[in-house]
Amino acid sequence: MRKKLLNTIITILFCLVIFLVPVLFFLKPKETFSEREKRYLAEKPTLSARSLADGEFMEKLGVFVADHFPGREFFVGVNAYYDLYAGRQETKDYFPTRDGRLLSKPVEQDPEILDANLAFINSFTRDIMQTGAEIPVTLMLVPSSGAVLLGETEYPDGEIISYAYERAETGHVDLLSIFRDDADPGRLYYRTDHHWTSEGAFQAACAYRESLGLPGLPREAYTRRSYAPFYGSAYSASGLWLTEPDSLELWYSGNVLQSANETGQVNDGVFYLNRLQEQDKYQVYLDGNHSLVRIENLSHKTEEERNLLVIRDSFSNSLGCFLADLYDRVILVDLRYYRLPLTELLLKENINEILIEYSVDNFLHDKNLAFLSVDPEPLRKKVEEAHRPPNYYAPPMKLTDEFFDGAYYLGDSVLGILSNYCIKNGKMVNTTFSSNAQLTYNETYYLRRGHLIYKGNYATLPEVLNDLQPRMLITCLGCNDLATFKLERCEEIMGLFLGMVREADPDLPIYVQSVMPIRVNMTTFNQNIVDEFNTWLKDNAETYDYCYIELDRYFKGEDGQLAYEHMNNATHLKIASAPYWYEQLLNPENYYRFPEEYYVEYDGTTNLPVESKTAPEEAAAMPEETETVREKTVLDEIYATICSQLSCPEMLELNGRTITGYLGLRPEEYRDGRFYLCANNLKAEEIWLMELEDENAANAMRERAQERITVKADSYANYLPEESAVVRQGIAVAKGRYVALFISPVAEQMRDIFLSALA
Repeated sequence: MRKKLLNTIITILFCLVIFLVPVLFFLKPKETFSEREKRYLAEKPTLSARSLADGEFMEKLGVFVADHFPGREFFVGVNAYYDLYAGRQETKDYFPTRDGRLLSKPVEQDPEILDANLAFINSFTRDIMQTGAEIPVTLMLVPSSGAVLLGETEYPDGEIISYAYERAETGHVDLLSIFRDDADPGRLYYRTDHHWTSEGAFQAACAYRESLGLPGLPREAYTRRSYAPFYGSAYSASGLWLTEPDSLELWYSGNVLQSANETGQVNDGVFYLNRLQEQDKYQVYLDGNHSLVRIENLSHKTEEERNLLVIRDSFSNSLGCFLADLYDRVILVDLRYYRLPLTELLLKENINEILIEYSVDNFLHDKNLAFLSVDPEPLRKKVEEAHRPPNYYAPPMKLTDEFFDGAYYLGDSVLGILSNYCIKNGKMVNTTFSSNAQLTYNETYYLRRGHLIYKGNYATLPEVLNDLQPRMLITCLGCNDLATFKLERCEEIMGLFLGMVREADPDLPIYVQSVMPIRVNMTTFNQNIVDEFNTWLKDNAETYDYCYIELDRYFKGEDGQLAYEHMNNATHLKIASAPYWYEQLLNPENYYRFPEEYYVEYDGTTNLPVESKTAPEEAAAMPEETETVREKTVLDEIYATICSQLSCPEMLELNGRTITGYLGLRPEEYRDGRFYLCANNLKAEEIWLMELEDENAANAMRERAQERITVKADSYANYLPEESAVVRQGIAVAKGRYVALFISPVAEQMRDIFLSALA
């Protein structure tokens, strides 16, 4: 009887497990991230005929079920301890020691990657050295905790480090010997994490400085704060949940530090204390892994600025915090995420030293050192300029608006944000802008009359050049051509276009601006094709005798495409990017083949422009500037009423010179006028409010306004057809001696307000 009861209970419990576990699986909320294991969990797979046929669905389903199985972490721990006591721990990435420390297994050597990484470092170092720049490059390989605590018989780190240091054409730091000689090497690494502790990072920073013959860090300058518990990466990967946690120490020097990363996030100090509330507290150092981190030491005052560039892995998250106390600026670059040449960083940040820091494990397996590169030419140029004779000629440090006086800036719709910004803010006031929707090199060369609008009418480029007589031509074209033709065809028609300009005006200086970046991933039109075309433009500047303006790089994200912070849509910059465009346009360093006639004489000892020694005979008295206040008229009242009663976008008021160049209206043709254009150049909205001499003049002007609707609609037809439809519904109206043009989705309501105001 008792045996029967026991069997019944066991049967019931078995059935409960069989049926209850699936129920719990479906009812239990599915997490996306395991805090304990520090990894993202598998997502539910999507069922399709293809994934079911090739077995992909069932494979992913198995992983999904395993990741979200009820009580999964408990069973992971049970399995880990079972493997431990069964003697199978040697197959795991981490194993426990008798003193409760989790050590990683010895690193697996990969001679091919090791030699390749050393070749990349040596090539990088040679490129630095051949420029004549005195920038020492140092290699620091961080040994594993097992190599320090258990010795050479168990771990090959010492052999690997010696091999690398013998072949590296850099300086080096022998951390393995320093760490093994420490009185208590166990304090240098966490027990539950593969990284070093703050003590280990502190000693590494001192060792690096000593390798250069420079003073290290005063230990007594720091105060320490401890935070517990800390469960590291070894704990998360091992499943040995009963391992005692670490304490994490933060060392404060008292220096005023400020850190920022590639996202633009700025932090007071190097510690992100909010990260201490998370499972992975190691991210308290510099907010974890980022492609680019910049640490500014606001307390470091030296006669000569010292800036350090660190090419690094995650060990430098804490190392960088100590190095920041010794330099004016520390730049940390993680090549796993940062793929651009380091030339710009070296120049922009005025780097004096370079440290390449990698753990032995990462150095043997990370292939991203292939992105360690630099263009020697700009560095060589910097060194040459530093050794120029006392007086030399070079491009000005910064251009002014006067440089563009008399220029004709020819561009497609991308140029609209710059022209609108300049008009609104009084920049480049003596520059004529032509930013038409579908303008291309192809259209202008073949004298197509449907796109280039000048003074309110269609015109060919030779006609514009003949009438305008510009001092220089700046082109900002290419995107529409690349979207229409193959790259080779675009290069061909670019050459034809330049030949046509030379035929129209043989002596006209030509400036060709790079095509702005895009975020399009079509096979026939993408950022790679744009980059190839820009490379061609730069390479052929001398062949076709023009100056190339390289601005595209300033608007790219980490992936090399149009950065999201500058993006209005896939092929256009947003309005807020216009000031940045304008500032970079004034930077002569962006000009390839900058014309020598604009060079400025500099004093080589100060690198400042030489002041003119010739004083004017008698300085003329400058008239006092007075602010002109325009008297409000009925036109202003009408526009204010329209804006208050209707939903209008941000509008840009055109000035007299722009009115003539863009609309073809001369001031003597009307008594008073207000002209507004949508600030967003991808929108066609436009308003004219005019007072004429009499009713006959008003009717004649209404006809011209009607022609404006036709011209503008045609210019948008093939590029933004939805905006072309808005333009075709535009209204030109006259009443008495007043005329109005309304191009807007609410044009009829605007007309009613206009007529009502004049009733």
